Amino acid sequence: MRTLQLALFQIILIFMLTPGFCQNSILWEVSGNDLAHSSFLLGSLKFIGEKEYILHTEIDERLKSSEIFAIEDEVNHHAQHELNKAIHFAKGQSLRDVLTTDEYKRVESFFESEFNISKKKFNKNYAKLKPLALSITMTRLALHEDVKFYDIELLKLANDLKIPTYSLESVEREAEAFNAFPVATQATALMHSVDNFPNQKSEYEKLEEAYAKGDIDRVFEYSLHPFEKNDLFIEEFYFKRNEEWLPKLEKMFSENKSFVTVGVTHLKGERGLLNLLRTKGYTVTPISVTD
Repeated sequence: MRTLQLALFQIILIFMLTPGFCQNSILWEVSGNDLAHSSFLLGSLKFIGEKEYILHTEIDERLKSSEIFAIEDEVNHHAQHELNKAIHFAKGQSLRDVLTTDEYKRVESFFESEFNISKKKFNKNYAKLKPLALSITMTRLALHEDVKFYDIELLKLANDLKIPTYSLESVEREAEAFNAFPVATQATALMHSVDNFPNQKSEYEKLEEAYAKGDIDRVFEYSLHPFEKNDLFIEEFYFKRNEEWLPKLEKMFSENKSFVTVGVTHLKGERGLLNLLRTKGYTVTPISVTD
């Protein structure tokens, strides 16, 4: 019996040490459930530093072999206009209206010391952003380099390959989810980010490193921004949208060999897309990516 147990352990160990074997990944194959062909689901970062950007060979190959490509929402002038409306305060309002005088001065001084953005420039431009958008902007500025957006880069590649492209929702739906998060709660989270920025910046650098390795478990360790620890935000921005996307994904997968990319956090948890697909009877298999 001990010999058999040892043999089984050795077999398992061989598989675990074999290149290409993985228990978690940013890239997943969706099959089974009477599908005629496999499709692929990628969890992507919204943005990453230009120097850290990598298009893994396995992602490139799966996209090139697909018949349709889909991202979360539209990418056009109308979408940009609607998103700009969603992330900015209404005319005549600004960050001053949701922070105390002391909090506003702290944020103003923080942008001057951390990013060399004068108070005049902050008041003219950055103070018009809602707290959630401002916090995301802080992360981008902290990279001190140009950034690349994974969905945009993959969309360009799909267009170059003449692969038909689709979106899972309208930009208005994302704006609705964004605005479901109360501005007062956003303001509290913003101040947490300002007060803990060195740690937040370090966490994002670790997240970039984990993403390059395709290690989704480690990405999840670092991807929860203070906003994303809020139950309401998780419900409105992730879980509800996941459940709305599920029938659309099923239709895509049943009709075409598809490649779909969504924000990596949409894959996480009991109501994440991976588990939702599994509960519908699909086989969801991680594909190891080359660092």
